Amino acid sequence: MPADDVALLGSRHRVSPDDFESLARGVGDEDVVAALWQSERSWRLTVVRRLLESDTDGIMATGPLPGLDVAWAVLVRADERDPDVTEELLARPEVGIWAAHTLRRVQTAPFSDVPLWVDLGYVHALAAAAAIRTGLTVELDIPVRNGTAVVPTVGAAVAPSDARFGTAPFGTARVHSGTGEITFAGATVRIGAGRPGWSEAVRVDTSADGIDLRVDLADRDVYRDLRGPAVPRPLDTAEVDRWRSVVGEAWAILVRDHEPAARAIAAGLRVLAPVAAKEPFRQLSASGGEAFGGVLLSFPDDATQLAVTLVHEFQHQKLGALLHLLTLTREVPTTRYYAGWRDDPRPASGLLQGAYAFAGVTGFWLVHRTRCEPAQVALAQFEFALWRQQTHLVLRTLLASGQLTGHGERLTGTLLDQVEDYLRQPVPRAEYALATDLALDHAALWRAHNVVVPDAAVADLVSARERGAPAPVPDRSSLAVRAVPDVGLLDARAVLARYRLTRPSTFDLFRADPGTVGRTVTGASAADVAWVAGDRELAYRGYLDQLSAAPDDIHSLVGLGLSRPGRPTDPAARALIGRPELVRAVMARSTPSTPADVVDVARWIGAHLPPADPEPVGWTAV
Repeated sequence: MPADDVALLGSRHRVSPDDFESLARGVGDEDVVAALWQSERSWRLTVVRRLLESDTDGIMATGPLPGLDVAWAVLVRADERDPDVTEELLARPEVGIWAAHTLRRVQTAPFSDVPLWVDLGYVHALAAAAAIRTGLTVELDIPVRNGTAVVPTVGAAVAPSDARFGTAPFGTARVHSGTGEITFAGATVRIGAGRPGWSEAVRVDTSADGIDLRVDLADRDVYRDLRGPAVPRPLDTAEVDRWRSVVGEAWAILVRDHEPAARAIAAGLRVLAPVAAKEPFRQLSASGGEAFGGVLLSFPDDATQLAVTLVHEFQHQKLGALLHLLTLTREVPTTRYYAGWRDDPRPASGLLQGAYAFAGVTGFWLVHRTRCEPAQVALAQFEFALWRQQTHLVLRTLLASGQLTGHGERLTGTLLDQVEDYLRQPVPRAEYALATDLALDHAALWRAHNVVVPDAAVADLVSARERGAPAPVPDRSSLAVRAVPDVGLLDARAVLARYRLTRPSTFDLFRADPGTVGRTVTGASAADVAWVAGDRELAYRGYLDQLSAAPDDIHSLVGLGLSRPGRPTDPAARALIGRPELVRAVMARSTPSTPADVVDVARWIGAHLPPADPEPVGWTAV
């Protein structure tokens, strides 16, 4: 790599050519992750330093806590006694989230009902934790919010009912590190497992073939959630046991099938922050550039889902750390792109993040389909076929976007070579066809929801239809997308397909009483059940009925195209799947005096679509 292509953080951190190549291939072993940890340490301490050096004297003076210098002095003393403790403590993902969140508050002063001293006071809680863990004797006040005083990595004390906070939603508690006590106004909680009012930090230790994974389950720390400060969500004993069990099972899968990735995850992952579960096959998970080593996620459907989620999120972690060292995209704020894993239009930076993560996901399914239990093979083949197709499209789009730097082009090109190799791998016909259809489904739904057709173009279409003239199909360069779309779930048929592939008895219940499917799969309908079951004729009639009742039902509009007989050459299907936004726009102009039949409109538009309709590089956001 040329010297002028190497970016620096300060003067210490460089990306070597070998490390860059390893990361570009989606690998990044434990040595590379260790180097990323060092750069992330510098980034995080830089943010903390800027926070501590901000003009906060007046802010802290308005609250009940001592100045930030008092807390920092305790951290310095603890560091002198045991630097490993303070290093580990300040490297926590919660610290990254806290520092970035609080620095934004200090610099921009956004409105909040939380006093700024409460956020700033987290440094006092860190200092108290360092004192306890290094055996330093101090007394230090820390913030209390939501009735809980959190001592990061140590545990949390819940204020007893007789603690006197008055009507204030926030308060303080004093940590006595020498005696292991936390005193509230009028009450005391002793630190220690099983003590009333005290909860130990929840840790998960598991091992497979000599490779250890050690993570915390963050359930009380206010800064565990990437989306913003969060109230405690304590895990009960049964939940902790379930998490420990499924993490152990997922870890065994990763070590068996993806040992290099497992070793990298073990070197980098520190915290899992559980959130409320959603529906099956719709697990919530997220990572952030401010929280290297932390993953926000809901409880998985099974160990395989957790294993692939860890791969997915740690891909984000590695790329996020690399982005603190190198610039990979040149963002054009007015341009957005399609990604097969998102419902909203994405900027180039978001597109690259997703492509990097799903390249890892595709690699997971490539191997897992050959090593999983027989009952999981069909799902694994389907997931592999789906994500290699979606990732390939996004990587090609990125390379054609003109928004990549030299580093970004090299990384994207390396990933594309890898994914194109995946495309050459055989997949059974049934799973391949299902994946292809559901990729078309998502893209069509995305277009119907997000693409904005200019009023003038709609008027031209309506006028031409009234005159019996050919459809004046607008060039896609004249279309735009909403910058902040109101988009619903676009994966209902894909979720139903996963039920059919892995939970056939549940899917049989849907078939027996299809009218109830929406209670289990949000956004799904009886027609979807028929479509996934392979009864396209029944599905077609069902979508027509649904459109008769709700002409603007986008989900049924696309479903109608997917279930059209003779779909590959049918003009109506071409329009409903390829240009659904045009069909929707014309139908929206239909009135009782000028009624329109959706199939006739689609057939008319489809008959005049260009024979070749390649995916555009990007869309203008409005």
